[in-house]
Amino acid sequence: MKSAFWYLGFLSVLSLLFFVEGKAGFLGFLGFISFFSVYRISDEMLEVNIGKASRNAFLFAMFFGSVSLAYLYLTNGLELFQIGFVLLLGGTLLACLLSLFYYHKVGKKHEEQN
Repeated sequence: MKSAFWYLGFLSVLSLLFFVEGKAGFLGFLGFISFFSVYRISDEMLEVNIGKASRNAFLFAMFFGSVSLAYLYLTNGLELFQIGFVLLLGGTLLACLLSLFYYHKVGKKHEEQN
């Protein structure tokens, strides 16, 4: 069974709104492009790996989100909110995908040793 996780890659089309609106916030949707590479992963440990990777992304979102909201509150810099949101979304996606690839690679090494 192929992973249905790669459908999230189609959200990257929303980054084309940057050329219409000219706002850099839409470029954050480019982070979804990397989900297209998950299509080829098809082993029985995929669900476990996605759970672990999602946990890491959640921890990143909680830490970075609370730090950025505290910074925005203390500095009253609402113009940085859009950049902070893009960094939060992109960082969460990156943490999830890097963790997923790491756990997939470690799982393959473990299978080769056994």
